[in-house]
Amino acid sequence: MRTDTKAQPGAQERPAARFTSAEVRVLFFAFFSVVIGLMAVDFFNPSLPLIQKDLSVGQSAMKNLIVFYMIVLGLAQFFYGSLSDARGRRIALISGLGVAAVGLVLGHLAHDVGTLVASRVLTALGTASCTVISRALIVDTLQPGDKLRKAFSYFSMASQLSPSLAPLVGSFIGVHFGWHAQFLLFAVAVVLGLLMVAFWMPETHPAPARTAGRPGRTGAYRSLLANVGFTSYSLASALIFAFTIAYYATAPFAFDALGVSPVGNSLFYILYSVSIIAGSFFNSWARGPAKQTYAAGLAAYALIFVAAACADLDGSLVLIGVFSVLLGFTCGVMAPLTLTLSMTGVETARGAASALQGAIKMFFTGVLLVVFDSVFIAGFRNIVLIFLGFAAALVVLFTVTVVAARREKAHD
Repeated sequence: MRTDTKAQPGAQERPAARFTSAEVRVLFFAFFSVVIGLMAVDFFNPSLPLIQKDLSVGQSAMKNLIVFYMIVLGLAQFFYGSLSDARGRRIALISGLGVAAVGLVLGHLAHDVGTLVASRVLTALGTASCTVISRALIVDTLQPGDKLRKAFSYFSMASQLSPSLAPLVGSFIGVHFGWHAQFLLFAVAVVLGLLMVAFWMPETHPAPARTAGRPGRTGAYRSLLANVGFTSYSLASALIFAFTIAYYATAPFAFDALGVSPVGNSLFYILYSVSIIAGSFFNSWARGPAKQTYAAGLAAYALIFVAAACADLDGSLVLIGVFSVLLGFTCGVMAPLTLTLSMTGVETARGAASALQGAIKMFFTGVLLVVFDSVFIAGFRNIVLIFLGFAAALVVLFTVTVVAARREKAHD
């Protein structure tokens, strides 16, 4: 398989061609999959302080739910990547949704933190299929170039349907009917999604193409990991995703300390997610080289976090709103770029490539969130300072990637 990224996207940018009806159908299920996977987190985040009080546990126990979820989500993707390469995308997604539904029902029955942790682990084992298959469907269907970049931009926009709507709906249900009802209703939604996939989703990886990526085969993963571009942009996607996940996972505690209700917190989620959509829309129409756009985004991160660190965010909800808009817009631009740059050049075993990219992204996001476990969240200042460190790591990764690319070019 070829995993080199010599031909980076954006060398001569052109307006993307229109998607065909068959491509639109595939994109619908790709977007549906990523939304369901994200909703398994976003639907419950604003209720974390309520769950904490109901179970009489500390803040760290609630934050650990997110950490465990993300780490399991990352590791489980290897299984679904290999399974989908060997058996097809549809059966992998159906299997995962079934496991997720069982985990959600367990969450509905949970009355102690141990059972709730088991529920989240089981749910993560299932929803890992969503993150793998959503990207594999796109890469299966679209060739690298304008269409792929635009598809991943729309992919990023679609992913914001979850944080835009799920926290508001979830918090409303949690406040009025209790958090147990949230788990039951979402389990019903997952089962309905499973039926829709089983009856209507096209198979983008038919039997004749299933010659690579058998379960247990490691050659494809070794080849991908040996590629500096693929690995570094996948790690970068974890850092960028950590901005968003940490915002959603820690903001409830910051807003609670500031006296903002869960419903009010969800309104900031909407503001943040709309900003991500705007950034992704901007990226879908940007005609400059992807690498140059990415470099500009790194500079934007540095400016945002330095300015936020100097400002008194906790003294003004308006400043928190401005910070949310700027961070969300920049993440909206950068997230699809990391997907495009990491997946460009992958021609075979795309399920394995999608799984590895997703595993790196989710596992290291979980690892990065451990940093927040050691900090008591009583406002936004500590969050911003940690984000500033993540931004510095992004700059280092990009520098390593550029240097490696120049050395490889010099050897050719």
